[in-house]
Amino acid sequence: MFESYDNVYNFWFENGASSVTFLEHDDGLIAFDSSLYPKKFENMVKIVEERTSKKLKKVFFTHFHPDHTFGAVFSKRKFDLYMNKKTLDFLNTLDTTFLKESSKVAEYNFNNFKEALKEKDIVIFENSIFLFLKDQILSSENIGGHTLDSTIYILKPQGYLISGDLVFSKVHAEILNSNVDQWISRLNSLSSLDIKMVFPGHGKPESKKLLREQLSYLKRKKSGEDMEKRYADYSLPDLAHL
Repeated sequence: MFESYDNVYNFWFENGASSVTFLEHDDGLIAFDSSLYPKKFENMVKIVEERTSKKLKKVFFTHFHPDHTFGAVFSKRKFDLYMNKKTLDFLNTLDTTFLKESSKVAEYNFNNFKEALKEKDIVIFENSIFLFLKDQILSSENIGGHTLDSTIYILKPQGYLISGDLVFSKVHAEILNSNVDQWISRLNSLSSLDIKMVFPGHGKPESKKLLREQLSYLKRKKSGEDMEKRYADYSLPDLAHL
């Protein structure tokens, strides 16, 4: 699905695939994440560029997982690629076996990943970054939880949270690299903020209630509850197939 919220454009997918969000501002477009598939990312960029008559200038990553990063890394376009240092470190440690498995899933050759990454114009930040975009402020913070490098982005004054995989919407949460206790703690902290809309890493954007739903899911998961039974209508994320 393609939906717009003022100057924010979001692609989300009912099959549980990762979401991509675009921000339009006076100088161009910013993308947050990029899916697993380079061609899919290219198609999304084209749609938003035609809609806004502006060009993609920057791509921000929320974390290192391939279903959020590979589309941009293998894109032929020129843009600045922003990520926190932990994300870059994790991307540089992806091994050949994982790249081969990812290539099978996507039916795309990812085996030259490190070479493709080196060709990108990468901007690294440690824990946070602030961008002043005329009448908007974009802030980021590396807060961990889902992964050690999990980074959120908040757009003000709209009160929009781009959560990455800190939040899944009607999609089973991937916890392979997760610190669930920290994840719960971070969601509790975010719940106290003035958030109007949450753009999750997977699934449909909704109000702040997504934070409460994710908290409930994680607490049940931690207690050992049968998640497939309770959440039978949830989809599986991309990485579940790797």
